[in-house]
This record gives sequence, structure tokens and C-alpha cells, in this order.
Amino acid sequence: MTDHAPSHSPFEPARQARLNRIRFFSLMLARGCILLAVLLTVALLFYWFGASSTSIAADAQVPAGWLTDLGFGGRTAAFLISVVPLACLIMALLAARRCFIAFAVGDFFSLEPARGLRDFALGLASALLKPFSAAALSVLLSLDAPAGQHRLTLGIGSDTILALLAAGTIAVIAWVMTEAAAIAEENRQFV
Repeated sequence: MTDHAPSHSPFEPARQARLNRIRFFSLMLARGCILLAVLLTVALLFYWFGASSTSIAADAQVPAGWLTDLGFGGRTAAFLISVVPLACLIMALLAARRCFIAFAVGDFFSLEPARGLRDFALGLASALLKPFSAAALSVLLSLDAPAGQHRLTLGIGSDTILALLAAGTIAVIAWVMTEAAAIAEENRQFV
């Protein structure tokens, strides 16, 4: 009679170390998503309600005299315009967090991380809102401009294009992960 102890693959410790790194890094990224969402919101609030009119005018590239009457109402309107694309980004960060949490608990081949990535990609695609938000802000910040000098600025920068490219890339990865989850589920049913 022979005693057969379970044999462990020589690759098992290395694989376990990789999985532990994935779990740890995913947990840190999940926490980072929350921290970033909070910091971005606080920064936007501080900017519109704490920055001087001169500073806002310099950022908007308008004469400081146009914003001398930028009171609480104007700052609130500017914040509300600015918060729309930020809210979409925060929703994207929360979706990424769901994906990272799934990875942190070892859930690699299910629909949850794929859905989190898909929703993250959708949130990044909201970068298309940024030019419209900037246009609305340009109108708001030039309301007190002299006649004929009001502004409507609409532009798409490289940051918007890169965000859209990243969103498309992540959407395809999420799509592939959905297919991998379906294959993993089929394999579980055969066992």
C-alpha cells in the first residue's frame, strides 16, 4: 500500500504570491477610488466657493472686472455646471471600485468585475460632457461683460480624446471579460 500525499505544483507558491499581489493592489485601488472621488468633490467646492474672483477670471481667461460681482448665486451656478461632468467621473470611479473589490476577494471570472469595468468605461465616455460644461461656464462667466464681448467657448482637447480612447479600450476589455465569465460558467457546469 502506498501513501499518496497531495502533490503541490512547484508553481503554486509563485501563483499564490501573484494572486496576493492582485488582491492587495486591487484593494488599494478600490480605496483610492473613494479617496479620489471625495478629494475631487472637495476641490471643486473649494474652487468655486473659496477661490478669489481674480483667480477664477485668470483660469477662465476673462478680464477680472467681469467677475467683480460673482457672488454666491454665480458661484453656485458655476459649481452646478462643473459638477455634472464630475458626477459622471465619480460614478465611473465607483464602478471601478466595484471591479477592484471583486478582484480583491478573488472574483476574477464572473460578471461583477466585467460590469464594473463596463460602467467605468461609460463614466469615462462622459468626457464628452466636458466641452459643453466649459461652454456653459464661458457664457456664465461672461454675463457681466460689456456688450459684444460675451463668450461662448466650445472646444475638444486632447484630454477628451484620450479619455474617449481609454473608455473604448476599457469597454472592449470588459466585453472580453464578459465572454471569459461565460466560458468559466460553462466549464463549472461540466465539472
